[in-house]
Amino acid sequence: MSLWIVQYTYDSRNELRASLLEEHSCYLRGLVNAGAMVGFGPFSDDEPGALLLASAPTRDHVEDLVSGDPYMVVGMVIDVSIRPWDGHLGPSWRANPTTRSGC
Repeated sequence: MSLWIVQYTYDSRNELRASLLEEHSCYLRGLVNAGAMVGFGPFSDDEPGALLLASAPTRDHVEDLVSGDPYMVVGMVIDVSIRPWDGHLGPSWRANPTTRSGC
């Protein structure tokens, strides 16, 4: 499996983004639980966007994974960048599951 960096840039529909946040987060947590996503989260500066780290065999597979994200479905992701990443993860990243109740 290859690792992929996915960068989202959101449009300015902050209210819509907030209303879909739980559905979006549950979708991505489901991918984490399935082993297809290593991690995800918003940037902490004022720029609207997020970084996802996917585990998939091909770019096409990553595109399929993110295409089901509720933010993508409604068109609020105005730019998505998918790049292969030759990084290394320590063994402790698996020790912090992101599952939460409600999804």
